Amino acid sequence: MTATAEQHIVHEQLAPGVRVFRFMRPDLRRQLDPIIGDDNVLYREIVGQLEDLANGERVIFNFGLVERFPTSFFQLMMRVRQLVLSKHGQIYLCCFRQEIQPAVELMGGARLFQLTSSEDAAFHGAKAK
Repeated sequence: MTATAEQHIVHEQLAPGVRVFRFMRPDLRRQLDPIIGDDNVLYREIVGQLEDLANGERVIFNFGLVERFPTSFFQLMMRVRQLVLSKHGQIYLCCFRQEIQPAVELMGGARLFQLTSSEDAAFHGAKAK
């Protein structure tokens, strides 16, 4: 579980059927541009790690280091959600900063994703499924 200078996320298999992605940079706005199409650095990086996603897997995204959460980030997570749901999986978002959490909820995040305050809580929720 090491990150290179080109990587923006670290991917780890926590348990059978449970993966976690940790964003490694506080400001990823440049990597989110353009949000339309597959020419988005973050989208390619995440999808590349999810190519072997098995049916029913649970995926956790840890936003603990992320300081900026523009709507393009939410759009990216919606695209990733579609991919995970197409494999009958579940997606958890965790560790949002206090100033970001209300914006995520306003955009419907609590309805579309499993939101938790910690990676540990997300992991226990994912393991229980």
